[in-house]
Amino acid sequence: MNILQLTNYPTAKPQHGGQLRASYFAKEMRKAGHSVKSLAVYVEGHYEPDSEDDIPFGERSPFWDPAIHFLSDYLTGLFAAGDKLALAAIKKVADFHKIDAIICEQPWLMAAAAKIANARPGTRLIYSSQNVEFRLKRGVLLKTDMPRYECDRLVAAIEQLELDASARADLVIACTEADANYYRANVPNVKVVVAGNGVEPFSCKLDRVESWRKFIGVPFPVFVSSAHFPNAAGFWDMMAPGLTFLRPEEKVLIVGGVSDLIMKMKGFDEYWMLNRDRMEVMGRMEKTELQAIVSAAHVILLPIVEGEGSNLKTAEALEAGCSIVATSKAFRGFEEAMDLPHVNIADDPVSFRRKVRQILDAPRYIGGTPEEIRSRFHWKHLLKDAVTQIGLLGR
Repeated sequence: MNILQLTNYPTAKPQHGGQLRASYFAKEMRKAGHSVKSLAVYVEGHYEPDSEDDIPFGERSPFWDPAIHFLSDYLTGLFAAGDKLALAAIKKVADFHKIDAIICEQPWLMAAAAKIANARPGTRLIYSSQNVEFRLKRGVLLKTDMPRYECDRLVAAIEQLELDASARADLVIACTEADANYYRANVPNVKVVVAGNGVEPFSCKLDRVESWRKFIGVPFPVFVSSAHFPNAAGFWDMMAPGLTFLRPEEKVLIVGGVSDLIMKMKGFDEYWMLNRDRMEVMGRMEKTELQAIVSAAHVILLPIVEGEGSNLKTAEALEAGCSIVATSKAFRGFEEAMDLPHVNIADDPVSFRRKVRQILDAPRYIGGTPEEIRSRFHWKHLLKDAVTQIGLLGR
């Protein structure tokens, strides 16, 4: 089939989890024989386009609302479906590539996709969910100063958008069985397949891992995340009241887009001088360097406290094979790995901090994650059923 993949972000050089998932989906669909055209409707200033076909959305648009700039994905969907020029640009790409199906990563662009499909009889629609989004957005909105009635209105609008996306779709792809059950319970006759978030086998060199370990010099925890507000908030929720449990020579390495947020969160403020001294903010890193620094860690932190879906960073932590301290939410979709000897679950700040301290004081775990477990969380395995179901839509 000829497939148009619609995303809120370019995917040629993936960094955050959504980009990685979309990129690997496109890769696996192509390996299955499909022709895939990826098209981004993206916020100007947040990303650089992959091609001249990608469609920018910015503050000059009447669909932009500065009061909810943190819901830019939601606003992008309103723009794509409501702006005549944007919709025409998507249709032009669809017509040029003679598409048979449209797959939308997340629900935001499904309304636009449905309009394109209506103009092209026989076009199949696929909704690739990464979360039950309205629950995640509710958590974000309730942390703002927005009046409660306005929060409730936006949450209801996003929930309806998700339900509409699921009802319109010929196939829904969910991240976890729990997410799939939500769609089954709320959308009559929905067809759902589960495809969790995964990881590719690490390709970093062992000597680079050792170089990082020697460079840091002491056992260190690492926290890796994209610039995702709930993840940054979750870090401080589980570190509360601060990084006081770390010794003066110890630092937690902060890696990825979350580096832009970590010192702007409320949890940072109370002991800000000590917190700043106990952190090494590394920023974004090239893929193999990220793999090396995660593999060099004494303990990997997964303080996920909000949202649905499955956490790509959990797959990366299991691939690295180091000790892990995580909330139970971080292991949604990875439940079969929760009893491994190097996986430690803690759902309150006292237990979380205590477990990190205990691991830092103990010899480094070197047992790794068994191959038979790691391989189950590789992308090619996790996406196989979904890609098969996509292929069946063309028959």
